[in-house]
Amino acid sequence: MANINSKTWSITSLFSGCGGLDLGFAGGFEFHGARYEKLPTHVVYANDFDHDAVTCFNANLPLYDEGVSCAEKDIRDVDETEVPPFDILLAGFPCQPFSNAGLRGGVNDKYNRGTLFEECERIIGEKINSGKRPAAFVFENVRGILSSKMDDGTPVVDEIEKRMRNLGYHVSHKLVCSSDYGVPQKRYRVLIIGVDAQRFKPFSFDEMDAVVKGCNIPSEKAGTKEKLLLGSLLNYLAQQSERDDEFWAYTDATQNMVEQIGPCEHGKAALDWFNDGFSIADLPSSAFEGRSWKNIPYELLRPRFKKIADDPKKYHAPKFFRRFAYGEINGTITASAQPENCGITHPVENRRFTVSEIGAIQSFPVCYDFECIPLQSRYKVIGNAVPPVLGWVIGKALTNHLMEAADE
Repeated sequence: MANINSKTWSITSLFSGCGGLDLGFAGGFEFHGARYEKLPTHVVYANDFDHDAVTCFNANLPLYDEGVSCAEKDIRDVDETEVPPFDILLAGFPCQPFSNAGLRGGVNDKYNRGTLFEECERIIGEKINSGKRPAAFVFENVRGILSSKMDDGTPVVDEIEKRMRNLGYHVSHKLVCSSDYGVPQKRYRVLIIGVDAQRFKPFSFDEMDAVVKGCNIPSEKAGTKEKLLLGSLLNYLAQQSERDDEFWAYTDATQNMVEQIGPCEHGKAALDWFNDGFSIADLPSSAFEGRSWKNIPYELLRPRFKKIADDPKKYHAPKFFRRFAYGEINGTITASAQPENCGITHPVENRRFTVSEIGAIQSFPVCYDFECIPLQSRYKVIGNAVPPVLGWVIGKALTNHLMEAADE
């Protein structure tokens, strides 16, 4: 295990998925014309039970420098001694039990996924008992976890924080939006970060903002969002020769719905508005006007949508079949990649985003290999991933925080 004075931090990654958070913590990649430097980390153990995700993770090992292969195994079957000593635990434990888009089973989810954070506690506890206390951990989950409760009514986040504090960690959590940290997507996630209270002062999420400012990372919150706009991203991708232009076709019924909605009014030629150095102030109003099912003439709507249109207050007038315009930041990409529930439809072409396009919306570098798994699976693993650029900001802020103590 790397010790506090080595300034290289060993990583154990649980629920690794296709490797978005791991890539972020590794660094050493390019995205949208910017270089995200190598961070002082190396992966010593990675695990996930999803075959497609593991295949994709391992196909991209060269990007992880000293990284080891991801093990395909249910974490509940992993003995604590199989996991080598580590400094930082990364864990994006399955989010479905806490997701607003799912059945909200919470800790009582029928697959018992809602209690999988306890596996993180188990592994950290074993390392502490063996005299090799980890320096820090990062848990990531959907914002639905904030309203999920334990059987006794305790909020799940409070329970996690209490247990980690009992193990001797300063713990804090925050709901963050990825577009505030360099990701061209309004993706809200809860981060729970803890550091060893014996060696470090508490981690502050302001340290992530400092990384954004110090490294000139685009940020919606900071008002520097030009490179986060969908038009800017698609303009950049159009110039990349190694992009994956495959896309998952819609069913006939969905295709008809998308064609009825029609393309954004700015048209395909508007991509030229987003060349390097463009100003948001110079964009016409059409650049910001997306579309949805509401753009379909009433008489052409399916009965279900007519019902919603007739009583928008009751149904909160949801924007199903959302198409984001070039001048907008795209909404959350989900693992199901269904146009009814997420902005997966191209602004002006009547199709899903290509694999490269959704990969870029998630901030994966163009060179990331998703072609090693079936087409539909690519959408699943990308939608489940932690955006690498968000991971890099977390990793940079956390390793800076830990190394402050190493330098003392």
